[in-house]
Amino acid sequence: MGKAVAGVRKTHKNTDPFDTATRRRSAEPGPDGLSRIPALGFLWRHRAHVFVCLAVVVVLVGAALYSSRFTERTPRVVYSFSLEEAEREAEAPLVVDINEADAEKLDELPQVGPATAEEIISHRRANGDFRTLDDLEEVPGIGPKTVEEIKPFATV
Repeated sequence: MGKAVAGVRKTHKNTDPFDTATRRRSAEPGPDGLSRIPALGFLWRHRAHVFVCLAVVVVLVGAALYSSRFTERTPRVVYSFSLEEAEREAEAPLVVDINEADAEKLDELPQVGPATAEEIISHRRANGDFRTLDDLEEVPGIGPKTVEEIKPFATV
């Protein structure tokens, strides 16, 4: 019974080695009373770690506040026109003046490709401006069906 067990301190005969009430307190330095409250004793013993953790939290909170204030003030996307202008532009149908349009604009008309657009420009240079949209039938490659499809999108 008097043999020592590995890992257990040898104590007096009638005391329990795990009884914290009769065990001596450690002789660690610290303010009076901190060693009597277990949580505060832990914090005092590990004060360097606690200080580093608190410093990290303060830095992270500061960085979050700093970044949130600047991202709210600067817009992420700068728009070149307002929503009202975009709605008006979307509602306005494509209308091409066949007497003034270049090949790129004429190419946007239905059933008109790059070659036909060049033919319209050549005919306009040779014969002058078109008086009506029906005059487009004189251009090679444009027939009555094509003129009917172009009419809602063209003007003279």
